[in-house]
Amino acid sequence: MLIDLDTPPAAARAARRSSRFWTPRTLTVAKLRQALESDVVLLRGPAGVGKSALLRQFAAALDDDPETGIQLLDSAHADAETLDRVAAAFGEGPPQHVLLVDNLTDSPTVDSAAILDLLRADPALRVVVATRHVTRLESPLIALEFDVHVLTPADLLMTREELALVLDLNGIETTDAAVDVLMRRTHGWPALAQLASSRLRLEGLPLRTRDEADAIADHAARALTADMEAHLSVPITDEVRLLAVAPYINVELADAIGIDSTAGTTSDLLGELQDAGFVWPSTTRLVLAEPVRAQWLREITAGAPELVEHARLRLLDHLVAAGEPLRAAQLAADAAQWPTLGSILRSAGPEIWARDSVAFATLVETLRAHVGFDPVSVDALLSVDPDTAASAETPALVVGALGRLPEAKAAAQHNIEALIIRVNLLRAAGRFALATESATLLVDALRRRPALSDDVVAEGWYQVGMTHLAMGKLRDATLALGQVERLAPPARRLRARGVLAVVALLEGDVRAAGVLCDADREDAWAGSPWGEGTRLADAWLSLERGDAAAARERLDTMTATGGARELWPFAASVQAIAFLLSGAAPDALGMLRSWMGRTRSTPPSHFQSIQLLTARAKVLIALRQARKALALFEGPFGLSAATAPAIALSQLYAGRAHEAYVMSVKWGIHQDSSPRAALESMVVSMVSDVRLNGTGAHRSTAQRAEALSARHDLWSPWSAVAPEDRGLVLRLLSPAARDRVSDRVSFFASSVSVPHLTKREQVVLAQLTPTSTIADIARALVVSPNTVKTQLQSLYRKLEVSDRASAIRAAHAWGLIEADGEL
Repeated sequence: MLIDLDTPPAAARAARRSSRFWTPRTLTVAKLRQALESDVVLLRGPAGVGKSALLRQFAAALDDDPETGIQLLDSAHADAETLDRVAAAFGEGPPQHVLLVDNLTDSPTVDSAAILDLLRADPALRVVVATRHVTRLESPLIALEFDVHVLTPADLLMTREELALVLDLNGIETTDAAVDVLMRRTHGWPALAQLASSRLRLEGLPLRTRDEADAIADHAARALTADMEAHLSVPITDEVRLLAVAPYINVELADAIGIDSTAGTTSDLLGELQDAGFVWPSTTRLVLAEPVRAQWLREITAGAPELVEHARLRLLDHLVAAGEPLRAAQLAADAAQWPTLGSILRSAGPEIWARDSVAFATLVETLRAHVGFDPVSVDALLSVDPDTAASAETPALVVGALGRLPEAKAAAQHNIEALIIRVNLLRAAGRFALATESATLLVDALRRRPALSDDVVAEGWYQVGMTHLAMGKLRDATLALGQVERLAPPARRLRARGVLAVVALLEGDVRAAGVLCDADREDAWAGSPWGEGTRLADAWLSLERGDAAAARERLDTMTATGGARELWPFAASVQAIAFLLSGAAPDALGMLRSWMGRTRSTPPSHFQSIQLLTARAKVLIALRQARKALALFEGPFGLSAATAPAIALSQLYAGRAHEAYVMSVKWGIHQDSSPRAALESMVVSMVSDVRLNGTGAHRSTAQRAEALSARHDLWSPWSAVAPEDRGLVLRLLSPAARDRVSDRVSFFASSVSVPHLTKREQVVLAQLTPTSTIADIARALVVSPNTVKTQLQSLYRKLEVSDRASAIRAAHAWGLIEADGEL
């Protein structure tokens, strides 16, 4: 029940009647009822957000409860005597007491201390306070004594249904589309909703179109802002309107964007804005009322756009330096400053992702839609955005960005950042020779200029290391990435460590890769775009340790195109072997073919292409098509240290055991061979020796291979031993090594015999397309249609299919016909 004091509040605002056009705030009143379980409920926000009206509605809602006494006070017009009378009235009334206090400030009249004294004296008292200031009620010490619940402006805003009800109460004819626009433009502020609906009612106007909603929203915003400005004693200049550029306000930020108050210091200006209800406190900051912000920003942008642009740039620099890159990036996106957004994502992307990964993804998507040819933005997207890295339009985008960068030699002298970006973009464009030349200049510049920041140096060495990796210079790549590991911040350090683990696995040092991955697996950055290399290395380790199913599961969910954009050839190779070892050999060629689509967006280097080629050769060998595998290594992919083990393996299973033995022995003892290449060659030489000499094969090679496997924990090359050779090979090994090799699944274990086609069936298959008819094939082969029908039936039976499309897919999977664009 409502307790009325003998003398009602004198303030007109407190005594005025509630408008019959004011919508019931059912949901917000329900929030207040729930919050009333606390000792103190704070309604915080600027003028116009509906605090006073909500208190009156809440008082009316509680009036029906005979067990609760309610009193509404305006603290600006109350004093200590008023509080004494309230306490006495509560003592004579119902057992539960609710005091609603509007406009509370820690002033000499009614302040927080007086409210706290009432709470201490009356255990049955609950207090609801509306304020636009920071009060003692929010002190941590008070929270130890009383339960304080805060409702922010976001909790006080109207819903769309409540806005529609306001318009309906005012008799406004509306449409859903117009109401949606008005809701968006008024931000759910009750004052704006009332101003808009009352103007429409007084002028007898409908609200049917989006334009009408925009017009009335503009009127309401101007009216509210003008009314609030009338309460200020300081003039509203463009310098004051610059406050609308910032996400929040404090003295440091206001000074950073160039606020020059004409009425005293910046702190005095902010204090007056808070007293007048323009801003409301949030911890150590002040937040400008959203309707005023929007109106001021429109006004100053129209009158002084150059001032706004300058203030924004200073603001973004200040926010990034102050550790708020997410806010800076969001402001840059809102202002359509795409190069600035790209620069922030490039320099502070990890911090933004750590703060809010969903917002980070939204910002990346926004930048992708507006990137243009800005080199910094393109460089940022290539590093973190899978869609950009996989897009067929990326090469053209990269070439356009390269055209805006200074020449490499000039950049080496005056702009290291531009040279770093150039190296990355050249690799993305597939220009690996030019990337190597620029990387050489970059190394000289990094060594010659010790005054560079650690972040710049770390990024420079990372690009140098990735260039060495693309060219197959694994030791140089390891040295460069070691520099990154020493200098880079956590996310970029993890990115470098992921690549180091991949390099170790490429060379065959499983033990070293395991140390890196085991240390980083629980790192907070492992799930970020900068942890993609680590995730690839972790999947590869599962394969090396004999768990092909786990490797496939991890690789199936990894794009290897974001932070690990240049590692996709290695991911494809690993996944192909995982298919072989997990019972899906016939599907491996199709999987590799799908990976090869990536060449349209991220061209592989010669070294990366060799990785794909050797993986495809192993798949063909596992499918008992060793002669086709051998044919792959012609032209630019001839004999080299990288291809020799795969060529020897192809020769072995193509029936050329002697040639395989000679080549594997020669390259197995090659001084530049990595542990993996050496062991793969040794395994081929052992199998070849067994095939040539049977039980008389030499055991010395087996001993060296065992020692190499044990030293590096490298056992995957033993999977190349076919089932028919396993028994004799195992006899050459020691018991310990025999157990390890026996645990390895063979490439051939899951493969089945390739369908054997006659020459005539092969000719018909070559003519088979989704659109060709039997008559077309017969005409091309100069045979009768009945002959073609007979050959097709035989094809379908051997391929175990029942229609033409399935036959074509099966033939591709078996490697019986080739796809366009394959290696």
